Amino acid sequence: MIYNSPFEVKAQSYEQIEKFKKDGVTVFGTGNFGSLIKSALAQNNIMVNYFVDNNFNNWGKKFEEVEIISAKDILKKNPDSNVLIASLNFRYLKRQLTDLGIKNFYDVDFLLNNFDITKINTKWSKDRCKVQLDLYNYSVNATRDKESLKVNSIDLVLTEKCSLKCKNCSNLMQYYERPIDNDLDVMLKSFDNFLSAVDYCYEVRMIGGEPLMYKNIDKVIEKVLSKNNVGNIIIYTNGTIVPRGDKINIFKNPKIYFKISNYGSHSRNVDKLEKVLSENNIHFITERVTTWQDCARVEKFDRTEKVNKEIFGNCCVNETLTMLHGKLYLCPYSAHVENLKVIKPKVKEHVELFNEKNKKNLKSEIRNLYFGKEFLEACNICNGRDHNVASIPAAEQTKTFLNLNKI
Repeated sequence: MIYNSPFEVKAQSYEQIEKFKKDGVTVFGTGNFGSLIKSALAQNNIMVNYFVDNNFNNWGKKFEEVEIISAKDILKKNPDSNVLIASLNFRYLKRQLTDLGIKNFYDVDFLLNNFDITKINTKWSKDRCKVQLDLYNYSVNATRDKESLKVNSIDLVLTEKCSLKCKNCSNLMQYYERPIDNDLDVMLKSFDNFLSAVDYCYEVRMIGGEPLMYKNIDKVIEKVLSKNNVGNIIIYTNGTIVPRGDKINIFKNPKIYFKISNYGSHSRNVDKLEKVLSENNIHFITERVTTWQDCARVEKFDRTEKVNKEIFGNCCVNETLTMLHGKLYLCPYSAHVENLKVIKPKVKEHVELFNEKNKKNLKSEIRNLYFGKEFLEACNICNGRDHNVASIPAAEQTKTFLNLNKI
């Protein structure tokens, strides 16, 4: 399978490529994306000298038979190293390298044309590899475009209701005593206002709770499909509900795909769901999930500003715009701790989408929220969502909602 970017890639000069081949490169980023980039480098006869990872548990170990070091260790090894940033979190990693005084760092999109992903060694399926590479290439292009406001994604929280009762849900559903649906009119109007301010949104992600419990999901999808400045639509589901009848027809659009988290026996209808989607030629990706990050805690950590910037910078959802009850937040955790009235930030950390009076300044407010934050007040009560966070068993159930102490 040959991957070619659907977006423009920024080519490196012949001289720069020859320098990479002569000196080798340092790759900032491990995991599945790091494996992809190492394969792309090998196909271009470029050697990886070191991998860099912000996960301190990996320092001194090897990844793909190459030593893993910290970002600071680049200065000790060779401050003039050619550093390739292999991560969707590239904006923070660039700030980190700049703060360390490291200047020779590069995006990796130049590697991602005519890239053979047939025999790569990752846990991702080939389908998932293509999805992640597309998103990376879009995001790099969007960041370079200073004239437009292009965002990676927006999470539409359709409902606080869920068909499971997971006690460690990262979106904090376990703390809702009386979960409610998002009001349809508020959601559609807020989404209209959002897209009137944004030039392009690569992904609209339907989440919950469990989004297939939302009776008006078809109306929301119809609204999204009517927009020209939207790319893919992703339905995140836990494999407990199988849509039937007229509902299944709305999912047949090629822009739509399902991302199914399979929690074993808890995902009691995952086989039936896959069968129905397959029969209707609806695209889906299923992943067997056995562990989660321990990121559902809500407690006051009293961190320094520097540490909160690191927590935010390394977070895997720090650019996950989330729309909940007519307001736009920068991450789902921030959305739910405000909605649950755990905190009321001293400086407003959301954008009012439903308020018509706000439309004049909406674009600048969204831009400031999306590009201007180095951390949120919510970070100080969040355990973090990066690879330094401990793993816990996924989808452990509770019989009732959990009490939440206000902070």
